Amino acid sequence: MARVPVNAITLDARGWREFRDIYAALLPALGAPDWHGPNLDAVYDALVAGHYRVALPLVVTIRDTASASEAVRAYLPRLVTVFDDARAQYGIDARLVIA
Repeated sequence: MARVPVNAITLDARGWREFRDIYAALLPALGAPDWHGPNLDAVYDALVAGHYRVALPLVVTIRDTASASEAVRAYLPRLVTVFDDARAQYGIDARLVIA
């Protein structure tokens, strides 16, 4: 059986101060459409509907989170849950990892 290559995206959280900073980095990296909203529901819907232009399987790694604001660090686990829920509920082969 041939192995399917995993698309890997690494984002650097240094300088992220608010949740909008997360989306300013994440959405372009995923190839999100212009109409995509900067919120958790929009990420979930786009994952499930296949609106991102990056191929699956996908692993998004966010590093240097210790340098981000406390608000960003508190928000990121919610984004991990969105990816986990899309995988659990619809078999979407995408993960978000906080490194």
